[in-house]
Amino acid sequence: MEEKKKNTKKASNKKVKKAPVKKEKIIEKAYEEELETEELKLDSKFSAFLNGKNSFKNYELIIFGILIIAVSVFLTIVVINETSSIKRTVNLNSRNAELSELEEVYDLLNDEYYIKPNKSKLIEGAIDGMLSSLNDPHTSYFTKSETDQFNDVMTGSYEGIGAEIALDKNKNVIVFSVFKNSPASEVGLQNGDIITAVNGKSTEGMSTTKVVALIKDPKKPVAELNIKRDGKELSFKITKRVIELESVESKTYQRQGKKIGYVAINTFADNTYTQFEKQLEDLEKQNIDALVIDVRNNTGGYLHSVTSIMDILIPENKVMYQIADNKGTIKYRSTSSESRNYPIAILVNDGSASASEILALALKETYGAEVIGTTTYGKGTVQTTKNLSNGAMIKYTIQKWLSPKGNWINEKGVEPTIKLELSDEFINKPTEENDNQLQKALDVVSNK
Repeated sequence: MEEKKKNTKKASNKKVKKAPVKKEKIIEKAYEEELETEELKLDSKFSAFLNGKNSFKNYELIIFGILIIAVSVFLTIVVINETSSIKRTVNLNSRNAELSELEEVYDLLNDEYYIKPNKSKLIEGAIDGMLSSLNDPHTSYFTKSETDQFNDVMTGSYEGIGAEIALDKNKNVIVFSVFKNSPASEVGLQNGDIITAVNGKSTEGMSTTKVVALIKDPKKPVAELNIKRDGKELSFKITKRVIELESVESKTYQRQGKKIGYVAINTFADNTYTQFEKQLEDLEKQNIDALVIDVRNNTGGYLHSVTSIMDILIPENKVMYQIADNKGTIKYRSTSSESRNYPIAILVNDGSASASEILALALKETYGAEVIGTTTYGKGTVQTTKNLSNGAMIKYTIQKWLSPKGNWINEKGVEPTIKLELSDEFINKPTEENDNQLQKALDVVSNK
């Protein structure tokens, strides 16, 4: 018994070792307790706030406000991005559905047509067809070679016969203008000639782009044109050569003791303004008293070219023309401090189109010039060009232009202030003396 008590006593004096407590757990527990305390405090403050008792400090309210705004902005951005993504997906799917038929025909022809088609020609034909469906004679597709030819003409130098063509209101391909000292003028081609065939191919239903391509075919140094003139069938063989385009020519006339300057503008090419400015300066050095500008049979050209010409004629800040599209209408005013104040008359006819009509209307409505001749062609739209990745180009309508007073002359033309048809004498034997329109213009400006 004693032995047992002794052992029991010894056991009671023995130290018991406790399991070690990690320092990290103590810290973690303390942190959790602190968070719980803060959450309770926050809940208490929000409850008081909702019950109309504000226990938040000012800086706390500011922080909460900033957090709420940040979260709102974030959620808005997410929603917008998601909505945009959905719209893009819907638009893409819609576009794919619209193009599926085109792709189906393309694949079908490539796989099953009895001879292997030219894939490039198929694509060109599809693009040309899309543009033709717009029923806009001023919207068209240019192949790479046609694009090169277009650029040559508009920069002032190209290889061809030296004539411009257009579609008349009956969709006939007509000679719109013949350049002086050109192969076309040398063989006797005339303005208004209807081109019925080129190199044996009928032009019926062709665009002017296709007809030009046939005339300028680099494999054929001679272009053979079948012409209809006054009910007669004529044929011309025209040897092509490099044509250096001088789009402006000038001279002076004496009338009633006054010196009258005369400037003829054949087209509004990239370099036309430079030529016009130089020749006008030369005329003014000769102390001209008035000016006649001739844009008969000028089919137009670059808008920037005619704008620059008007800018040095029309007083500063006066409206030259207006441009309208689906975004609204903008008035374009003269920005140059340079202007003229002598009498001006402008000669026009039914071959005057586009930029020529812009010039005629600006001088008529803003400058007070006389417009002499016959009603112009009536082209009131503006085109731009877009180069494609394969070197081709499309020309398409993007805007319509209005006169300074807001008139749209599309398919109507510019009405002359003095309407005058060309005399039979001039038609039969054109000379300066029997050009009754020119003579009338010289008389008008000399009497002002």
